[in-house]
Amino acid sequence: MPEIPSLKGQISFNAQHSPMGAFMSFTCGHFGSGGGIGVEVGRPAKQNLIVGVKRGERRAKAPVRCLPFSTGDAGGGAANYDAERAAAGGTAPTIVHYPADQITRQYGWATDTWNTPEFTFSLYTPFGSLPSPAADREAFRSALLPAVIATLRIDNREGTMTRTGVFALDFPDPGTRLLEGDGETQSAGRRGFAWRRQMGALGMLEEGGEGLWAFQRWSVPDGLADVNPIHALGSCGGLAFEVPAGQVRTLVIAIGVYLDGIVTTGLEGKYYYTRFYSGLEDVLGAALDRSRELRTKASEIDAKLLDSGLSADQQFLIAHGTRSYYGSTQLLDVGGEPFWVVNEGEYCMMNTLDLSVDHAFWELEHNPWVVKNLLDNFVRHYSYTDGIKRPDGTIGIGGISFCHDMGANNNFSARSHSSYELPNLTGCFSYMTQEQLCNWVLLAGCYVAKTNDVRWAKDNEHVLRACLESLNARRGPEAGDWMRYDAARCGSGSEITTYDSLDESLGQARNNLYIAVKRWASYAALRMMDMAAGLGGFIAHQAGAEMEAFPAKLAKMAQRDGMMPAVFEPGNPGYRSRILAACEALVYPWYWSMFGKAFDGGVGQTKLLVDVLRKHTTALLDDEERRNLFADGGLKLSSTSNNSWMSKIAIFQHVCRGIFGMVEDAKVRQMFEEADKSHVKWQTEGSSYWACCDQIINGEGKASRYYPRIITTALWMDRRGVPAQMNAANAKSAIR
Repeated sequence: MPEIPSLKGQISFNAQHSPMGAFMSFTCGHFGSGGGIGVEVGRPAKQNLIVGVKRGERRAKAPVRCLPFSTGDAGGGAANYDAERAAAGGTAPTIVHYPADQITRQYGWATDTWNTPEFTFSLYTPFGSLPSPAADREAFRSALLPAVIATLRIDNREGTMTRTGVFALDFPDPGTRLLEGDGETQSAGRRGFAWRRQMGALGMLEEGGEGLWAFQRWSVPDGLADVNPIHALGSCGGLAFEVPAGQVRTLVIAIGVYLDGIVTTGLEGKYYYTRFYSGLEDVLGAALDRSRELRTKASEIDAKLLDSGLSADQQFLIAHGTRSYYGSTQLLDVGGEPFWVVNEGEYCMMNTLDLSVDHAFWELEHNPWVVKNLLDNFVRHYSYTDGIKRPDGTIGIGGISFCHDMGANNNFSARSHSSYELPNLTGCFSYMTQEQLCNWVLLAGCYVAKTNDVRWAKDNEHVLRACLESLNARRGPEAGDWMRYDAARCGSGSEITTYDSLDESLGQARNNLYIAVKRWASYAALRMMDMAAGLGGFIAHQAGAEMEAFPAKLAKMAQRDGMMPAVFEPGNPGYRSRILAACEALVYPWYWSMFGKAFDGGVGQTKLLVDVLRKHTTALLDDEERRNLFADGGLKLSSTSNNSWMSKIAIFQHVCRGIFGMVEDAKVRQMFEEADKSHVKWQTEGSSYWACCDQIINGEGKASRYYPRIITTALWMDRRGVPAQMNAANAKSAIR
């Protein structure tokens, strides 16, 4: 296996380490902020995390030298964590941190390793496919293990004295306990601790033997050195082991969770993994049993990314985004059936549809059935029919659409309503009726293209027809027009887009360039599904007429340099805005074509559309004023806003690289390489505490933190070529 290179630059940043479908993360990495096991929370846990080594035997009067994760010492106070102040005349420190220059970090796709002069600490989070609901029990038990593996390896072969290693968590709330285990567990040398019934760690020495012990005290120093290492009132649980001079010891740790019973409201659901595990001890024991297998799988996943041919910066963004995605995933059992949920990072909104459509590329690669699950659950529980607001103030016939989300914080919303959307607003929290209609259609198109599930398309023909009618109702009077009418649910307000906190350039949905192209892609999806499933041609004919008329209308909006206004209203501030996101929706027909689905069905204007969008993008990237670049070289989705989304930048870059072929131009290639470096710093410096952040303002993560949607970076792993029907005559960039 190729070796993961050490990170360059800042290594003090949090990363999530999560199993699939458990809404759990073991988060650590940001110096001085703790971390630990978080369950059903949209932020890093607040436990005091101690990973380190003591020079000497367990009761030696020596400080514990740790990775700089811990925040305070309950036994000796916060001053004991400040080695410099203690050396100046305070009490001798019981815990000291390695300085940053004595630590290196290797950050792979499924392995995160910290190296110090005395030990190596690694976390392993392999991922794979979730079996279909028809799979056998063992397949589900294996895939849905709600635990991750860590190792603490101390190589004392060059040493002259015993060293003592320790892994511990000091929980902020009462409830710490030791895992007693049964006789078999104890005789196998396994020891552990937990917080109540919900979370804990179980360890064993890989080399075998009985040298591992568990402790429970108010602090790690007490747990190691005190004559009474166990006190049931203690908040700090830990594992420790001695390593004699000349030997190597490796502590293997299973870190897991188990939440029993009903965990959601509205729709009552429990975790699907509870079907296959009886409790926390069962989870942790199974994880230790499989620890070698899981570590091997993690190494294989690491190697795949290392061999991808992508730059180190691109590889980092993929690895970071993948971890954050899985930290938000949740597979529930609702009424005896699986119910897939991806929570929206710090907001914990459930199945936000404008995230779901972007997660589709990853989910369809690994477990297509969850996309079908999403589509069906949106139709069944979170669709609605709404009117449109005419300019004269009357309400016209609208049609079907879908909610922004299904609820928040484990509380499913009322049927046909989201937790987010409110009437009578013009900015954040208004309705996204038009965009969510597009998102459901595009998600359906991706599912049918990837799986060729024509039976599903036929069963849902009535829904596809309703979507077509609703799309038509929201445009202007002529075929090919863009969205002209806001949804009646907006009341006195107006519709917004997924770029809800931007200015009018991407915030307003009506007459918006980004939404206009997304509508075209939605018609393309409907036409493709009709043709693939043999639905009779009515949908294909109607959608094709819209596709045929749109590109020429859009081309008329282009200015002399080829750039198009973000909002097609000359008096609107958004008319002066320049948006990179105009071409974003091209990623969907590109994706369908990879599976042999002719999305245009012979409609002759697709190349014109691609050419118009290529010229628009070229004009923006060639701008001498660099209005779509931040000062650090990162990409700005809108020229008039300092707010940018990393997940959407990733899609934009993929369109430029894979569809427009722009990286054949040396200037664009260099621009993107510099942007990638800046985007890495957005995560490691500007968002270092929040593990992975999507919404960036001037290089800092200000919102959409701890976020799953950056999984869009994984699109970069796909190097397949541009389909012929999208390949305009001007294939290369015009950047000079």
